[in-house]
Amino acid sequence: MRSALLYEFIDPKKKALKVKIENTDDLWLLYTLLKEGDQVTARTQREVKQGEGEKSRRVPMILTINVKHMEFQPFTNRLRIRGKVLEGPDTFGILGSHHTISVDLGDELLIYRENGWGQKDIRRLESSSRKTGSVIIVALDYDEVGIAIYRRQGVKKITEIELRLPGKGDLNREVELKEALVNIAKEISEIAFREKDVVGIVVAGPGFLKEELASELKSYLKGVNVVIENSSMGGYAGVREAILRGKPSELLRLQEMQEIEKLIEQSLKLLGERPGYVAMGVEECSNVAELGAVEVALVLDELLSQQDKFSREKVEAIMEKINSHGGRIHVVPANTPAGERLYSLGGIICLLRFDVNHSI
Repeated sequence: MRSALLYEFIDPKKKALKVKIENTDDLWLLYTLLKEGDQVTARTQREVKQGEGEKSRRVPMILTINVKHMEFQPFTNRLRIRGKVLEGPDTFGILGSHHTISVDLGDELLIYRENGWGQKDIRRLESSSRKTGSVIIVALDYDEVGIAIYRRQGVKKITEIELRLPGKGDLNREVELKEALVNIAKEISEIAFREKDVVGIVVAGPGFLKEELASELKSYLKGVNVVIENSSMGGYAGVREAILRGKPSELLRLQEMQEIEKLIEQSLKLLGERPGYVAMGVEECSNVAELGAVEVALVLDELLSQQDKFSREKVEAIMEKINSHGGRIHVVPANTPAGERLYSLGGIICLLRFDVNHSI
């Protein structure tokens, strides 16, 4: 599974593209999609002076710049986009000056391309969106239940149900509540079976009812990660609250890291059993990328932000070649267990489509 860049075209001619960055894969995809002359609008900070003799200070503002240059900032997961300011607050007199927008995880950007986005770039965006998992979110209280499916691309509302339980003094209340929880668990199980790519379930709500449903779900869905989140209410409002708290996207990131760990294990196994199907390190990966042999590549994010320009550009060239031959790329954060393992293995691993030892 690969994460999906959240994006949407906000005009019928597909000139204006809105994107949200959720991980380092997204940063790399954005880096390869942007072109000189694109207009990028984003929230940023600018060092300004507001009066004669006053000290300068950093002021948050929304600016539009004309893209001139891009690079990954050393020692960080940030993409720096530099260009001339086209639009911004008149107060500070910054129009026409140069500015660098630093793009980090969680940031949103609007990218305008005068001639429209080409089919090649649109296909890459669509391809990214298809390769993703999903999380079922259920939010409940004693009055209502809301169920939705969360993906990087957005949220799909499945159902909202009123429980209509007997009053608190009614002896049948507990029986009907138990029956309702069983029915909800069955419905969620059917959704998980139907969707096929579910990586986890978030059960949200006030009080202890969510724990009872989570327990019921675990008996129906063996091996599926069921987690509990607080929300002030049930129903679809509770679903939205759970999303804002970040647990669904956290589950997707966890799944991505687990898959990367599996790929590392697979590469180590291949190294011992079929060494012609794996390449490690910049030099080996450069050679196999030229052959169009790479199926999947794992690249440490630090390689894209190293200060040595020659080394950085060599890694970028490898990734561009892999992409041009239809290979998949995962950019792995260095500050994760998978990133630490990848660092010890040379920072870049390629799993190959064919045995290069027998093709040369």
